[in-house]
Amino acid sequence: MNTMNALVWKGNGMLSLERRPVPELQGPRDAIVRVTRSTICTSDLHIRNGAVPRANPGVVLGHEFVGVVEVVGSGVANLKPGDRVSACCETFCGDCWFCRRGYVNNCVHGGWELGCRIDGCQAELVRVPFADTGLTPIPDSLSDEDALFVGDILASGYWGAELCRFQPGDTAVVLGLGPVGLCAAQCAALLGAAHVIGVEPDPWRRQLALEQGLAEAAFARRYDRETILKWLRSFYRRFFAQQFKRSCLPDGPKVG
Repeated sequence: MNTMNALVWKGNGMLSLERRPVPELQGPRDAIVRVTRSTICTSDLHIRNGAVPRANPGVVLGHEFVGVVEVVGSGVANLKPGDRVSACCETFCGDCWFCRRGYVNNCVHGGWELGCRIDGCQAELVRVPFADTGLTPIPDSLSDEDALFVGDILASGYWGAELCRFQPGDTAVVLGLGPVGLCAAQCAALLGAAHVIGVEPDPWRRQLALEQGLAEAAFARRYDRETILKWLRSFYRRFFAQQFKRSCLPDGPKVG
């Protein structure tokens, strides 16, 4: 029997690097993917710590990855062996009531399966059910690392920002400046927020957000009230000064 390395959750906070059988196709819409890059999600830590009751002890962890298709089932027409792909963190059929309305996380045949209910991507190879909906080809112009965040980290940040429905001039406050928070901050600006403020207890993350230009200001969670008020006063003085300057331009609205 062919085997591979895999990171297994044993239950009771225990993880183990083990040799596991190489996965095989189980259905016509399956694909087997050789993992080339993977990330650790906080949800993996939640499983390790016993905070996900539906997780199966003995499961191979992981649901965020990119890789190369090794083999596809007979029902997968949009992928072929050799394709570089990015995986969606959710398993979804695309056909049920929820999927047809865009609620793929509630798919009656899927949901959070990989690395929770079935073996995930913290391994050399992984079986992906409904591969025709859950795997997206990576353009040649992008590296594996470029595409790694697409299936969960970037998608989560974008989705959160999209739900805000920003209007011109809006200010976004992002709570937490980890990988998802940084993506949310960048997406908030992309989707129309005029200003982005971060709240993050870790000083290194706050500094990173400022250095990368993803937030105009970043505060610790327990910042004192006077420090925040001082920054807000300074911010709005600059903001209204800019608005007044624009209103006085020859082609701008008249003041009077």
